[in-house]
Amino acid sequence: MLNKETVVKQLEQVGLGQYGHAIANWAFPTAQLFLKPVSDIMIPIGGSKVGGNPDLPDDIEWPLWKDYDMTFIAQINLADCPVDISLPKSGLLSFFYAVKAMYEDDDFYNDPHTCRVIYIDSDRLSKISRRNIPNNSIDSEIMKPNKILYETSLSVPTAESAYLKSLGLDWNGNRDDYDKYWKSFLPHWSKEGYVNRLMGHPDQMQGDMQVGCEIAVGPYSWDDLNNSDIREKVVNSALKWRLLLQIDSEEEKTGIMWGDVGRIYFWVHEDDLTDSCFERVVCEMQCG
Repeated sequence: MLNKETVVKQLEQVGLGQYGHAIANWAFPTAQLFLKPVSDIMIPIGGSKVGGNPDLPDDIEWPLWKDYDMTFIAQINLADCPVDISLPKSGLLSFFYAVKAMYEDDDFYNDPHTCRVIYIDSDRLSKISRRNIPNNSIDSEIMKPNKILYETSLSVPTAESAYLKSLGLDWNGNRDDYDKYWKSFLPHWSKEGYVNRLMGHPDQMQGDMQVGCEIAVGPYSWDDLNNSDIREKVVNSALKWRLLLQIDSEEEKTGIMWGDVGRIYFWVHEDDLTDSCFERVVCEMQCG
């Protein structure tokens, strides 16, 4: 069974025992989501799913970015979630993303508000109903419905993350130990193929997204990171950004590919997570 003791032991085996305690504390529970295409009518109102039509209260309007209707990505019934992953114990968490704008609007990648996550607490679940997708949506913007099957496990920080940067492990830090981490330690934890994930750490395809989230909502720019004091401050703040949901390019099942066979990643700040507040979620897309 994978646990924090396993993390420490594996780090010791590759010569990284001095980082064992810190990295083990960042080994987070995660739920991998396996998708099974089904008709939307086969999924009960309020059930967990990726794609299809969302279940929302009547008083919630369809999410927009500028004039674009967002695409419904997924909804997670938290009472069905099989692992303790720092989320509320009940209610419905619904994810939306401005898919059409991703290909049409030049401002898209400079705006942290291109996604929306709606939390419907358990007291309001009796008021939800299945909402039709806007009539002006076309097939390339609509995710096909899929039932979710969960597999729980543990995940560890990725090679390019604020966690490792805070320990001096990155391309510009302790390169010997950094190479041991991503060449010798991480392969024990890597997943092959399509990976959809709730909480934990991302299966990233490019660089650090935690710092990206902090830049997106904070006062500093990427150029400011050339100042070592600002860089340290940003990295320390970025430690509080947590992966919320990762959705892969399973085009055969969902009908949508993210860029060039990429993934989208929803991120939430730890302070907001503690307060069950999802108004400041940031979504990033990465591809190979």
